[in-house]
Parts: sequence; C-alpha cells; structure tokens
Amino acid sequence: DLQEDRVAFLVPSGFDYVATQWGIWRAGGIAVPLAVSHPRPELEYVITDADAATVVVHPEFAERLRPIAQELDLRFILTTDLLTGAAAPLPEVDAGRRAMILYTSGTTGKPKGVVSTHDNIQAQVTALISAWGWTPDDHILHVLPLHHTHGIINVLTCALWSGAICQMLPGFKADEVWLRFIDSDLTLFMAVPT
Repeated sequence: DLQEDRVAFLVPSGFDYVATQWGIWRAGGIAVPLAVSHPRPELEYVITDADAATVVVHPEFAERLRPIAQELDLRFILTTDLLTGAAAPLPEVDAGRRAMILYTSGTTGKPKGVVSTHDNIQAQVTALISAWGWTPDDHILHVLPLHHTHGIINVLTCALWSGAICQMLPGFKADEVWLRFIDSDLTLFMAVPT
C-alpha cells in the first residue's frame, strides 16, 4: 500500500499513461500528473510543492526528470522497469482516500495543487456519463492535455469507465485530427476552443 504517497509522473498520452495513473490509484498512491510541455522549473515546482516521494517517467522524458529526482533525493522509476517487476498484492483503497493532485494554471500567482478523492472522481465521472449519455459504443479521439481535469476525468476516465474506445494522440495537430475524422468511426470529440 503506497498509503497516499504522492507519485509524480511524466508519461506521454497512450496506454503507458493509463497504466501508470490507474496503477498509482490502485496501489493506494496519489497521482500527480506532470505536463509534457512544461519546462524544468515548472516540473520541479510541482514535484516539490506536491511533496512527491516518487517520480515515474517514460524513457522519452527520463533525462528531463532524472536530475530533478536526484537533486531532491526521490525514488526514480522508468515505466519500462515497472513491466518487469514482480506482482504484489494490491491494497483495498477506501473511496474517501486522496487519489490525485492537479495543478491550476496559476493565472493569479503560482499554480496550486487541487486534491481529488476517489469519491470525487467517481461522482464526477458517473454524473458526466449520465449527462452526456456515454455508452460502450462510443469512440472518442483524445487530444487534450493529461495534466488537467478535462483531459483526465471528463474524457479519458469517462471513456474507460463506460467501456468506450478512447483513441489517444499526443496533442492536437489539425491535419492528423482531420485524417482521424475521415478514417475512424468517431462518435465524440472534445478540444480546447483556442
């Protein structure tokens, strides 16, 4: 049981992201997703402010975070190393426990960590699935950032919770999105209107 240890992670959009975040939750940790677009000072700020005990990193970003983890004396784990470890019994995680810390955009000062419990996440996801009519027949193209609530909860978690298909891209690229619109049987799409 990670006993609500904060685990910061920098993983690109895709299966590894989902496995990392949901693995942290299932092991009793608090997930602290980092933005792949943020420079070192912002990454270091979030890791420090969240009081992360561990940093999980995809090999693509290892050299960006390894120096930070070493300087702060944090446990540093590559996602590829997690695939080879022995399976351990998982704890029962109470729904009232803290699940995630997301950081605000910091428009009026330094970004602030906002804590969500498993109960909070479940309430938001089940309300959105009901309100938006998500079904297992849905197919969404996911291009939103995975360090904010809309990308993590409103799209990714709703899709997975409802059994829908979630096709993930690393970001919004108009030409690739248009090709996916043409070549896929998408039923949903959400993006930032800028």
